[in-house]
Amino acid sequence: MSWLLYLIVFAAGAAGGWLLSKSRNPDTRIRELEEHMTSLQEKYDRYQESVTEHFSTSAQLVNALTTSYREVHRHLQQGAQTLCADTRRHGSSNPGNAFISLEMPRDSTGHATLLHDDAYLASLEPPRDYAAKKPSDKGTLDEDYGFRN
Repeated sequence: MSWLLYLIVFAAGAAGGWLLSKSRNPDTRIRELEEHMTSLQEKYDRYQESVTEHFSTSAQLVNALTTSYREVHRHLQQGAQTLCADTRRHGSSNPGNAFISLEMPRDSTGHATLLHDDAYLASLEPPRDYAAKKPSDKGTLDEDYGFRN
């Protein structure tokens, strides 16, 4: 008799599960996922537009700052040359000649010539990810490193 009770409970559970699965539309879960994906895509698109707008505005502001800096430098240079034009002072002692040019020498393509100058490029050294040491110094991998005699 107890197996009949188990069979009835199992049949009732199976019928309840079947009714529940039929009452809940399977498209609801798919639709929820599609809506969630659409909202995430919209957030991502807004973020990309925001980043693009930010860097566009930043570039405009930096360009304006650079232009203003050049104008101030040019104004100071012209003022120093005009106001400090003294024939008794020679080249380096004349404040009018103390200003350096902001214009980099350029080649025919408009690129800075220093980038194509082998002597200049040979003088550059890439950054190191370690501290420079003398050849006689012990490195951190040496067996005696850090021990004092």
